[in-house]
Amino acid sequence: MPVGQGLFPAVVLVHGSGPQDRDETIGPNKPFRDLAWGLATYGIAVLRYEKRTRVYGQKLQQDKKLLTSFTVYEETVDDAVSAVALLSQTPGIRPDRIFVLGHSQGGMTIPRVAQKDKQAAGFIIMAGLTRPLEDAILKQNRYLLSISGLSGEMNIFTGLAMFRKKWLRILPAG
Repeated sequence: MPVGQGLFPAVVLVHGSGPQDRDETIGPNKPFRDLAWGLATYGIAVLRYEKRTRVYGQKLQQDKKLLTSFTVYEETVDDAVSAVALLSQTPGIRPDRIFVLGHSQGGMTIPRVAQKDKQAAGFIIMAGLTRPLEDAILKQNRYLLSISGLSGEMNIFTGLAMFRKKWLRILPAG
C-alpha cells in the first residue's frame, strides 16, 4: 500500500507461466516486486499473490485427475477475478480505479479475465502473446534447442508435439 491516507487506485499483477511467486522471481530478478514498489511510490496500491501452481504444485503433480482437468481459468483467470473483488472491498482502495495487469501468460489471459470481471476499470497486457500460442512455443523451442546443442527439425517438432499433448488438451479455447 502507498504511504498515507486516502482512497488509492490499485493494480492486480497477474503472473506469467510456471509456478510463480508473488514477486514473479526469475533468477535474481523480481519484476513484480519492483513494479509494486515503483507504483506505490506514485500512490498506486498493488496486489500480488502466490500462483496456484506454486502453492499447490505438489498436489497437482500427484493427482492426475486434477492435473488433466486443471485449466488456465483455475491457474490464472479465477484468481485475478478474485483479487479484483478483494481489492474492491479493501479499505483505502478506490473500487472504481482497480486495474489488472497481466504479464506474459497473464497478459495472454487478460481477455478471459475481462470477460469474467466487469468490476475492473481497465486491463493492461504486458508482454502478452501477439501470435498464436503454438507459434510462440515453436519459436521458444527452436531457440532453447539451438542453445542446448540439440537443434534440428525433428527435435523441434518432437518438443511441439509433447507440448500439444500435455497442454492443449487442458487449456480451453477462447
